[in-house]
Parts: sequence; structure tokens; C-alpha cells
Amino acid sequence: MAQPLSGIKVVEMGMAIQGPAAGVYLSDMGAEVLKVEPPIGDSSRFHRGVNNNTPPETPGAMFIAGNRGKKSVCLDVHSEKGRDILQAMIADADVFMSNYRPVFLNRLSLDYESLRKCNPRLIYAVVNGYGPLGPDVNRPMVEGAAQARGGVANLCGPSDGLAMMPGATTADGTGAIGFALGIMTALLERERHGTGQSVSTSALGAQIFIQSWEIQQCILTGEPLQRAGSYMPNIRGPYGVYEASDGGMFLFTLVGDEGWGLLCEKGGDPELAKDENWNDAFKRMGAAPEMQSEESVLNVRDRMKSIFKRKTTAEWRDFFRSRDDCIVEKIQDHSEVLSDPQVLANDYVVPMSFEGIGESMVVGNQVQLSETPAVIERPPPQLGDSTREVMKNLGYSDQDVDEVESHTLKIRKKFLGE
Repeated sequence: MAQPLSGIKVVEMGMAIQGPAAGVYLSDMGAEVLKVEPPIGDSSRFHRGVNNNTPPETPGAMFIAGNRGKKSVCLDVHSEKGRDILQAMIADADVFMSNYRPVFLNRLSLDYESLRKCNPRLIYAVVNGYGPLGPDVNRPMVEGAAQARGGVANLCGPSDGLAMMPGATTADGTGAIGFALGIMTALLERERHGTGQSVSTSALGAQIFIQSWEIQQCILTGEPLQRAGSYMPNIRGPYGVYEASDGGMFLFTLVGDEGWGLLCEKGGDPELAKDENWNDAFKRMGAAPEMQSEESVLNVRDRMKSIFKRKTTAEWRDFFRSRDDCIVEKIQDHSEVLSDPQVLANDYVVPMSFEGIGESMVVGNQVQLSETPAVIERPPPQLGDSTREVMKNLGYSDQDVDEVESHTLKIRKKFLGE
């Protein structure tokens, strides 16, 4: 059965996470994604991260996450031959996507105006740190900088201490989702009306988008939200993180009125259930500000700490699992996530074989289609594994291919000091 993007050809010039992760989504959905890598390869191939004792031939986690299912074409785009090949690939493609800065792309005549001349139906998609306009369009950006500039980091951390970075790539990850969505929207428009166009988004824009509620709150009130440590900054109430007697932690969000009463009773504080400041779910979600003085908020949070401390992790988990009106979850580490039956049932992680370690797991695709589901079966490519195939399909001779492969190998050896 054909996949949704079968027949769509994508040329990707990307590195790290934001661009490549969007390319993975397109690949999962059936597009042929040709990843153009420099002679030394995408630097994320070699990023080992922490606690990584896999064999040297096993790609790094960042590269696996952002490049499974693609084909690698190794080119020196600074050479005339490399640029000619890249231009030929783009002329034959449906999508050109990159997370390189505009100043770099312009220098190589890879700007939208230049490429649309040779391919009017091209979807030209570029994601960067700060967006396509403004004084900082060509400034470099990394994950933490986007979190800082976009305000996310300011809401993370203790109320009386330093701001903290979230423990995940929220900027690049959400930027990749928006990037893939923009490309898909442009492809749909082209199929309906035949128009190629440029697509732009950014890590900064993604941070603004995922804070729509919080930023709108600041617009309406004129007051920016403040860090609240283990609690939700925009909810004055018990919504927050609590610790069980044996150290397990739970994120308390929403509990119905009956569940609230039973929770307070089980935790040894039945009187709290009668407190008129918190005796219905509407109030507990911070939607009755006239009832929620600072003193009352601090009081309910302190009492909730004591309630959770009176039972073990297992006892609380059994209690919350038995009730449909309690949205309270144990905070899991990644090893627990990987064995979570709900995660496995939805193929949010799936098996795949990798060089050096054999069969392992990889993060799956979050979108499920009933008739044309995503296919996740190919590991990330070896550097340049499809250079010959792609060049031959474009009409280049074996001699041309040998010349290009010899040139890139020479650069690679020089870089490695061989």
C-alpha cells in the first residue's frame, strides 16, 4: 500500500535536530529524503552524549533520532562539482529543506529566488533560530538560547533561585514539528493549486507558540508570570509535583470532587476536602481567583505535601489508577517510559537494528493513520551510502561519481589527520 508521501522527493541540508527531525517525519510518511552531508558528515553522527558505551561504529543518539530512514549523499558543496550536483538534485525534487542560516544558503545561491527559477513547483523550506526576518535572522542559535530568548527558561526553576533549562530539547523539537507541518501545508496547497512557495519557521517561533496561554496571560494582565518551582505558574492551587513516602514523585493535575474527598481522607487530612477555597475542581484549577489568596495557596500546597508523604508510591499509584476522575501521574524516568505498556501499545518506540549493537529501540512516529500508516524500518544511513545511486539517476557517469567520492574522502582524511 502506498504511503501518504510516496513519490515525494526531498533534498535535505540539515544538522543537529530541528531540520533533520522534520525530515524524519516526511521519511516515515513515505517521502524519499536525500540527506546532503559534508565530507566529514553531519556532526551529530559523532555526538556521544552521556553514558554512551556503544561501539564506535554505532551512530550517536542525536543522529539516529534525526536521520533514520534517509539516504546520505556526501558532497563538498563548496566545490563547483558539488554545487552542480546539488543544483541538479534540487531541480528534480519536490522539497528543499534546510536548517542552515540564510547567509550560508545565499552564499551558495541556495536562496528561494535562485532555486525557484530552475524548479517553479519547489517547496523551499528553511527553519532557523530566530525566523526569516528581523535584525537577528543570521545569528547562530542553539537549543538553550531559544529557550532563553523565548521565555520558557524563565518559567523553569525555583521561585527564589536561578532560571533553569527544561530537561529536553523543547525548542528544536517543537520547531521540527512546526517545520514539518509547514512543509505538509505547502505540499497540500501545491497539489490543489499547483503553486510552489517558501516555508519558514524557527526555534524562537516554536517557543512562542507552545507558550500561547502563558504569553496571552501576560498580554491580558500586563504582568509576566513568575517561576513557581514545582507548581504550574499560571494556576494558583494544588496543581504541582508531590513526593510519596518512599521518594516517588507524582504530578497532581485535576481531581474530581469525589476523588478529592477520598484523596484527602486517604492522606490523613479529611478536613481539607471541606475547605471552601478548594472544595470543587473549578477552584482547584485556579479558576476562582477571588477565593485563592496567597496564604490559602501556600496552605493547600503544604497540606498536599503532607498528604502524599503518608503513603508509598505503589499505594498512591494503585489509588489513582482505580479512579477515572483523577488525572495524577507518577513522574517516570526514560527507562520507565521505554517499558510503559501505553507507549509500547501505540508504537511510540519501535524496534530497529543498528550497526554495532544489533536490535534496539528507536522513537516512533506520533501520528497514526488508519489506512496509510508511517513505516519505520530503515536505520540512519552510512555517510554517502547513496551518493552513487543519486548521481547515476541524475545522469552522471561512473567517472564523475569516482571523482566526487575521491574528493570527499580526501577532505575527510585530512580532517581526521590520516
